[in-house]
Amino acid sequence: MSQTQQFTLIAIEGNIGVGKSTLLPKLVDELNLKSTQPWQLIIEDVDCDLEFQRLLKAFTVDPTKRIEFQRYITNKRAVICQELDPNYNYVIERSLFSDLVFCQANLAEACRPDGQDLDYYYDIQQKLQDYPQVSAVIYLRSDPVISYQRMITRARDAEVGTSQEYLQLISDCHDTFLPHICRRYNTQYIVQDWTNFGCEKSISDVILTDVCPELTKELEPTC
Repeated sequence: MSQTQQFTLIAIEGNIGVGKSTLLPKLVDELNLKSTQPWQLIIEDVDCDLEFQRLLKAFTVDPTKRIEFQRYITNKRAVICQELDPNYNYVIERSLFSDLVFCQANLAEACRPDGQDLDYYYDIQQKLQDYPQVSAVIYLRSDPVISYQRMITRARDAEVGTSQEYLQLISDCHDTFLPHICRRYNTQYIVQDWTNFGCEKSISDVILTDVCPELTKELEPTC
């Protein structure tokens, strides 16, 4: 992971259905209003990714297909953050830290992890060596029951069959492993309660006050 870079990279992490996609464009707009330097959004855009949809549906139907699905995501996340323009700062929808969290969840569920599971875990670690420094993680924490209800409401075909129990597992793994991952990679860890959603203005203020105060214009009152 790069230790010398000229830009700030903020990763928005959280459970499936927590509300990341709704927050992200509003948050970047707020940061551009309040910052002395420009910000760009890096988004997974999974709704338009047919291969992602295919692999996710296959994994939902058959859990043994999880490695193919997760490897595709990991490779895509690693590539999307290569050669970022240093004239911008970035907010990213999930980072490679997410892959470590989901990998731990899958290992926890496996009766006997095989070589593919362990190879995948170390593959993420290898990719993190060439990944940009994540300045801070904003973890949107939500009641898994609420996240499940939101997931059902948005009705993505590829998520049909994803259980509430699985979202509980992902929530538990975020709570357990994400703080440790952030400490290991010298990344600031910030938790925001997102069970009832929250305010993009207040999150932008937290980022500019606690993570990169040198970029702050005069802050306006938050909602």
